[in-house]
Amino acid sequence: MITRLLTKEDTLTAKKLWGYAFETDEPFYSWYFEEVFKPENAIGIFHEDILISYLQLNPYTLHLNGSSFQTSYIVGVITSPEYRNKGLMKILLPKAIDEMNRRNHYVSILMPFDTTFYSRYGWELCYSQLQYNTHIDVIGHFANGEKSGNFSRIDLNKDFEDLNKIYKIFLKNHHGYVKRNKTNWDYILKDLIYYGGHACLLKDEENNPTGYILYFIKDGKFTAKEIAYTNIRAKKLIFSFIYSHKSQAMNAQWSTPYNDPTHLFLRDTIQPSPTNSVRIYPFMCGRIIHFKNALENSSFPKDMNFSFSIRIKDSYATWNDCSFVIKISKGKASVQKSNIDAIDVICDISTFTQLFFGTIDLHETIFLEKIIIHNPSLLKNLSKIFYCKNNYINEFF
Repeated sequence: MITRLLTKEDTLTAKKLWGYAFETDEPFYSWYFEEVFKPENAIGIFHEDILISYLQLNPYTLHLNGSSFQTSYIVGVITSPEYRNKGLMKILLPKAIDEMNRRNHYVSILMPFDTTFYSRYGWELCYSQLQYNTHIDVIGHFANGEKSGNFSRIDLNKDFEDLNKIYKIFLKNHHGYVKRNKTNWDYILKDLIYYGGHACLLKDEENNPTGYILYFIKDGKFTAKEIAYTNIRAKKLIFSFIYSHKSQAMNAQWSTPYNDPTHLFLRDTIQPSPTNSVRIYPFMCGRIIHFKNALENSSFPKDMNFSFSIRIKDSYATWNDCSFVIKISKGKASVQKSNIDAIDVICDISTFTQLFFGTIDLHETIFLEKIIIHNPSLLKNLSKIFYCKNNYINEFF
């Protein structure tokens, strides 16, 4: 067996494996492999020149810790059925880590089918969403009589700047999101439309863009794939827009950032049963690919000035698996490998990834016994760096 990047000649086999493992729905299936799939961004295992397993490293830009990070989004992890349960991921995922390091992608994201499967390789859950399900009458109650608003079908060629403006305002207090460009939006909208969805832009009376909604209506259910707004009136107008479909749908479903408080203001009942369902939806894993570079490319509070040593355990990236001395000064970090014996902090790459992404704070990590702090005097400063952030991401491939 050999492992290598795919070439154009491998695309047809890669497409067939995708179709076997996932779907062949048209026009998405053909479009994805004509426009989205790039063989140079896919790593495969070959047996006698036949592609038997592969994954894709789709490139994105993430907003993390005050900086922009080029990242690989691992999607389409597939193995031919006759080669499953033979340990091929023990070959493929480490090769992917090596390739991402070669590309100077210091962090990675991955949508897991099972978070525990990928955690052994260093990917840990870093993003969750809230998923709402309710009767559409509840939507009307929340809209509280707001008029329908000025909605129009989205045309990316003329609406790209407006979409991005709304998206940025909506996520101004969030972290870990994709910094979308026109290609990203093109993929999102085509994926939506190819599955029978709709996309509408909201503008106020002065023709200023204030919101958008990407949605489906199927089998009596209105499902919003993404909602964004710049103010509370725009939010209510979007809910009024959903409610205007009450003749087509009895129920509504939508997902939000994890910290969304809408459930506190929805009409609900206790008896005979709750009206609304709000569940936590585990969404995306993250992994630090290069510890030193990830930290040195982050931004920290400018008034912090301290140093500490840390031992990182990483079985799949030798460049991370060692001790470091970290100095934080004037908003930046300096990270150097070290052989010192007195280590202040010890943890594995999975735990540090969740701290880095702001999925969990330092004190919870200590409580879970995921980290060892040998120098308690550092807790105050470390807690100002490793705290919970409002992570959000809504990309699917």
